[in-house]
Amino acid sequence: MIASRRSVLTAGGILAATTVAALGMTTVAGGAPATATPAGGCTATVRVDSRWGSGASGGQIVTFTVANTASATATRWAVTWPLTDGQRIVSSWNTSVSAAGGTATATNAPYNGVLTPGASTTFGVQLAGPTTAPTPSCTNDAVPPTTASPPAGADVTVREADNQRTVTLYVGQTLGVTLAADYLPVSTTGNALTPVSTSGGFPTGQPLVATLRAVSPGTAELTTRTDHACQHTTPPCTLPTVLWALHVAVIALPPTDAGQTVVVSAPDNQRDLTLRVGDTLVVSLPSNYLPPTLTPAGVVVPGEVTGGYPSGQPLIARYVATAPGQVDVSTITDNLCRHAPTPCPSPQVRWVVHVTVTS
Repeated sequence: MIASRRSVLTAGGILAATTVAALGMTTVAGGAPATATPAGGCTATVRVDSRWGSGASGGQIVTFTVANTASATATRWAVTWPLTDGQRIVSSWNTSVSAAGGTATATNAPYNGVLTPGASTTFGVQLAGPTTAPTPSCTNDAVPPTTASPPAGADVTVREADNQRTVTLYVGQTLGVTLAADYLPVSTTGNALTPVSTSGGFPTGQPLVATLRAVSPGTAELTTRTDHACQHTTPPCTLPTVLWALHVAVIALPPTDAGQTVVVSAPDNQRDLTLRVGDTLVVSLPSNYLPPTLTPAGVVVPGEVTGGYPSGQPLIARYVATAPGQVDVSTITDNLCRHAPTPCPSPQVRWVVHVTVTS
């Protein structure tokens, strides 16, 4: 359970599955030798399945394997690699891929982020341009990155492993950001957050530590990137630039005298929560989730429910505990293409929290 002035991270992003077909391919017998770069509790290897052409007219299809080498279960992972000499991403599957500053970043899909110790998963990418094989690096949340201590008093603290995640805060809460020393100061969009303090980061040589406060309902994007002194020399070094971003939703949800407020989100799937009569439960999920259902009814009473499928807005549902008992608050993802004449094979993700209310 999360206390009234604490929030939890919400996984964000929806998988877009595509099928790749390319003409004139030459299959590489047995695949190219795999490369691996371990980072903490995660390894990423890559196999070249096929390649064709050369230079700007070349292309290749590669399969990445992500493995959890930590002793704890990972719930999300990210793989990055430099796009060599103008390589471009054509399509991908079993992942969500973005590219900026010459670096590609692939993150887990909703259904393949959880990896138990020793488990692995795969995703694929079609690349256009020079056929140099990617050299990936990998991170996951089984082994949190080593950074400075969280800012004192922050209600929610995020780190490097939280890249591309969504955080829900209510007005008045504080957000702490702790990143490695090679990150530039964080930039913020919108008016929902206001900076409180910041220290360190490139080029100080000290870990980047920042605190922001939620001041009004709305959304905000926090972004930064790595930098290195050698990238400003002549000639510059070829170290890849790593992009980091966080999506923040701020809601008008001040604590009440009736009891505490508990905020749950996607990573709380299958959690057991204990509330007291008068407490408030807030469910904060991505926009592809349907409004939750209550089984049985009468233990908690629904209040305001906004967003969710098919509105395109994040799902925020509020409930008040009114009677002792047990209730499951559950929902499932949906996708517009599943309702087409020829439904797409989009998988549905179920989410539930088991709530016990005491007097």
